Amino acid sequence: MNSNIDSYDDEISLVELATTLGEEKKLIFGLPFVAGIVAIVVSLLLTPIFTAKTTLLPPQSGSGGGAAAAALASLGGLAGLAGVSAGGTTADTVMAMLKSRSAKDLIIDQFDLVNYYEADLREDVYTTLDEVVRVSSDKKSNVITIEVDDKDPKFAANVANAYYEVLKGLMTRVAVTEAQQRRQFFEDQFAKAKEELSDAEVALKETQERTGLVELKSQAEATIGAVARLRAEIAQREVQLSAMRTFATAENSDYRRVVAELNGLRAELKKLDKGGSGGELGLVSAGNLPEQGLEYVRALREVKYQEAVFEIMAKQFELAKVDEAKDGGNVQQLDAAVPPERKSKPKKAIIVLATVLAAGFLAVLIAFLRAALRKAANNEESKQGLLALKKAWGFKG
Repeated sequence: MNSNIDSYDDEISLVELATTLGEEKKLIFGLPFVAGIVAIVVSLLLTPIFTAKTTLLPPQSGSGGGAAAAALASLGGLAGLAGVSAGGTTADTVMAMLKSRSAKDLIIDQFDLVNYYEADLREDVYTTLDEVVRVSSDKKSNVITIEVDDKDPKFAANVANAYYEVLKGLMTRVAVTEAQQRRQFFEDQFAKAKEELSDAEVALKETQERTGLVELKSQAEATIGAVARLRAEIAQREVQLSAMRTFATAENSDYRRVVAELNGLRAELKKLDKGGSGGELGLVSAGNLPEQGLEYVRALREVKYQEAVFEIMAKQFELAKVDEAKDGGNVQQLDAAVPPERKSKPKKAIIVLATVLAAGFLAVLIAFLRAALRKAANNEESKQGLLALKKAWGFKG
């Protein structure tokens, strides 16, 4: 019995619903129609926007090894330094550089965007660029896409291609790959070794002028050379450790091996310096040389040491430059941006459809509201409640 009553009530509700919609059909069909006409007119008046797109390929990981790494490894056990590769420059790093303030400043200055966008402040142009420039990356291929929106298709393409040029400049200025970091490190060490060699040569010349000595016995020369080579080897390992600390921990096997080699070289140098009766010179006794000869030996030994260090740093610097060239540190442009032929927005069909649907929903809502008000006006209790509601909100009538 109750189920029949519930079914009957549902049928009455559906009938009331259909009746309400029928009574308000002009509103339900008229409002979406008018809204659609207005949306069409507005969409026709909107400025068309074009989207230019360029795709970039970031530096690939693991491409900087090969012959350069093997050559570096041959210079006194530099395998740990030359062979380490932690993945190169990631797409996320390149995207961060493209979105950086430095990149935006270069683009703003190149195209005078403050005047182009009629902005009062440079900060406003930053915000505008965040809206009209989109940088994204494909997670599988790591291909980076730069999209630029503008009312002028040629201008949008020029800005997109300019981002590629700006990125190359930033990557040149900021070392982001391991090969670039190695090259920068060895370049600094090479410059330092060159300066120290020059100072040692000047000091030797001054010593020669002051003492009048130009050469010593062959035994002393051999000892000087042996000590100089050991010191150069030690300096080489110390430089290597300094470089490895930028990307390796103390638990790294290559790092520990280099530390062991350095300790062994230091022990050998200490043994040579203290061996026999030669005192500081090792095989040649300092007591057998006059004070001036000892001063000359020290100056000559310093020159030979600095020459050895300079030669090692020069080779490492040159090989690091080759390694950097093979590393793929320069980003590649797969597809250059061209002026788009079709606009990307506004999408008129979507605007009109969304407007018509929203207006239709609003019309149905208004129709039900009006029906509820009419029903309340015919019911005495609801009528009193409606009057109280109007009074509470300050409405008259």
